[in-house]
Amino acid sequence: MQQHSTTGMPRFLSTSLLFAGLISLFIAERILSEGGVRTFFLGLCAVLLVGGLAQRILQWRSEKDAKQKVEAYLLFSSAGIVLSLLLYFARSDAGIELFGLTGDSAAHFKGAVTAFWPAVLCVSLSTHLFIEFVYSRMPISEAVELRRVHGAAKTGLTLSLSLVFLFSVNYVASQREFKRDLSYFKTSKPSEGTLSMVKRLSGDPVRVVLFYPKVSDVLGQMTPYFESIDKASSKISVEIKDHALAPELVKQHRIRGNGIVLLLQGDGKNAKAQSFEIGDDLELARGKLKKLDEHFQQNLTKLTRPPRSLHLSVGHREYSSAGQDGDAPGQRTQNLQTLLGRFNISTKELGLAQGLAQEVPADTRAIAILGPREAFLPEEAQALGRYVQHGGRVLVNVDPDSETGLEPFFSLLGIKVEQGILNSKKQHMRRSFTPADHEIVFTNNYSSHPTVTTASGHSREAATVFLRGGALSRLEEKADAISLKPSVIFPMRSGIDSFLDLNDDHEQNGNESSKSYNMMAAITVNQPKGEEGRVVVIADGDFATDQLIRVPGNTLVLVDSLRWLIGEEEIAASLTSEEDIPIEHTRDEDKIWFYATAFGLPLPLLALGIWMARRRRRRSEARS
Repeated sequence: MQQHSTTGMPRFLSTSLLFAGLISLFIAERILSEGGVRTFFLGLCAVLLVGGLAQRILQWRSEKDAKQKVEAYLLFSSAGIVLSLLLYFARSDAGIELFGLTGDSAAHFKGAVTAFWPAVLCVSLSTHLFIEFVYSRMPISEAVELRRVHGAAKTGLTLSLSLVFLFSVNYVASQREFKRDLSYFKTSKPSEGTLSMVKRLSGDPVRVVLFYPKVSDVLGQMTPYFESIDKASSKISVEIKDHALAPELVKQHRIRGNGIVLLLQGDGKNAKAQSFEIGDDLELARGKLKKLDEHFQQNLTKLTRPPRSLHLSVGHREYSSAGQDGDAPGQRTQNLQTLLGRFNISTKELGLAQGLAQEVPADTRAIAILGPREAFLPEEAQALGRYVQHGGRVLVNVDPDSETGLEPFFSLLGIKVEQGILNSKKQHMRRSFTPADHEIVFTNNYSSHPTVTTASGHSREAATVFLRGGALSRLEEKADAISLKPSVIFPMRSGIDSFLDLNDDHEQNGNESSKSYNMMAAITVNQPKGEEGRVVVIADGDFATDQLIRVPGNTLVLVDSLRWLIGEEEIAASLTSEEDIPIEHTRDEDKIWFYATAFGLPLPLLALGIWMARRRRRRSEARS
């Protein structure tokens, strides 16, 4: 049924005329070219706008009380619409000529009005529509609620002003040629470790060639990174070359096209080269740009440092990249392998088949024993002792509840693994929200030893985590009984509330005292002639597995330990990456997330909706 106002005219006639005027203007400006038809539509626009505004004035004057106030709001917003179109006319050549403006004054006036008229139109039109919508649901004077009209006007204003702000920011950014990708994407910056490597470069200078065209989105993302690298040392230089304009380099180093980073050391045909591909398509290169620091550091290490090797003990169910039977994915060491590859360290196996029970091979630079769960033979432990005695380097991650057979080796070093699992009621992480969480202990108590230098420097933001780890102590024997005469330092300790759980109930009993326990030992065996032997023992077999090595503190301690053992100061512990860290759940946790998202969230909303509907119904019944 058509609603009529007290003037006898359709209630929405004014709004309809205003919209018809806007449509006429759009047709004239966007569809029609110069000519009589365009002039007709422009004239029609003017007539419709004036007619709409006049009809609104008549309605305002004819109404009373609350309806008259609403009509006043609509009249005000209608006047805003007409004003915006007058401003639109003022920015045209005819309007500027009418005001008599020339030169810079005309340009400034046109620029200001061009930015202002859409804002006035947006605010006026949005407010008008919101008020009109609410007003249409109040057909009689008794039903007019000014509170609802005010609310609708505020909503319209908020929405339109937000749009005006958004478009204004976009306009200013485009005029300033400022671009920012707000999606989750960020190119990594040079880490402290990478910059340290660059500053320590020796020998022939390193030349970094970026094969990109001068105009490239990917090159724009990479430029800040390589500018920092270029400024870090005079031993390195960065240049940009188009693939098509560097035929000699392309032919010599077999560069397939643009999108390649080439590192060169030396001159001519004898130059050593390392290259890696980032790509020239921004969408495809995003993943590699997030790990740019890792790619660059790895290739710089391969170029400037000779390859090194680390022997991993095998045959005792040690944690490995392939995993043992029954190992969960998190108990593998794939991330450790990636880390070693970045430092140009290859791995080799060392076990009975390689002669460990007889003697450690002479070319062994360092050995890592990662969480053995089956015992070493006494001959193997003795061979390790002789190896250290002659300047060998060994890293041992050991669990306190595993029979490792390494006690003779530890006795030579003057240490022992304490009985019991390290627990803490305060410094522990939460996984199952049960007392079992007490065995996931973290600490940031480090000394100044080289094995924890980086971790100590980041102790405020990085902690080291043990999972069912243990504690170490000095062997209670006379010094004369320890044949190697080692120097033992404990560079990492637990919190003072920690205790060794002897019965695995995760509670502190009478014979389980609280104190700060030694979680790690760094041992030096001096040699009168030749290189000193070094051993790092960490009382947690899981320390280097995938589930713990992602903890920054664990990575820092592990890398610093390798650096101290191998004696390579160029190994950098820090690395920046913007790559997303995947969140891993157990099967039980996946079930919890499924039921929480399927039922946990919708059910409270459904209950809230039912409660609100019942409440509204009761109020309606009470009023009736």
